[in-house]
Amino acid sequence: MKSDSIPSTAAAAAANDVVFDVREIPGRVKHAQIFQRWFDLPVGSSFILLNDHDPIPLRYQFEAEYAGAFGWDYVERGPDEFRVRITKFKAITPKVAAAPARPAASAAQPAAAVVGDVATIDVRGLEPPEPLIRILDRLESLPAGVSLRAHTDREPCHLFGEAESRGFRHDSREQPDGSWITVLSRA
Repeated sequence: MKSDSIPSTAAAAAANDVVFDVREIPGRVKHAQIFQRWFDLPVGSSFILLNDHDPIPLRYQFEAEYAGAFGWDYVERGPDEFRVRITKFKAITPKVAAAPARPAASAAQPAAAVVGDVATIDVRGLEPPEPLIRILDRLESLPAGVSLRAHTDREPCHLFGEAESRGFRHDSREQPDGSWITVLSRA
């Protein structure tokens, strides 16, 4: 059963949109492919994004990079499927090549910083929504039995609900320097 329903006019409009099912696309390339699909749209056109979780980090990234150029309308809100109509309002040239949609990890953030049963990611110094996006991407590829220790500049309050919806619990503590350490473990 759906937690949100849509008016019949919206349902009729959704029936005319192409559905881009990203549920099986690996997290490390998912956003880049979604952005490429959006860049390729003619102005005024849209597609329906189909995902198995609320793609709110993607929305934050759209807002940070292309405010005013896109529309974001939920068609279905879970619990098992999320459908969002993403519309292109303005002609846009990608800020960089469409792939990758996110900057590459810095030397200070190794791709596989796992010691024992704890993986570490340091996203200090990055502007929102980048820390959230990188932490969620890392969670998607986290091996069973491994916890993720995330070091952020500020309390990652937007992360908590997203992590819980993916089956993770969190323990977050402010550090003496004002930064935050959050440990995420499978519930």
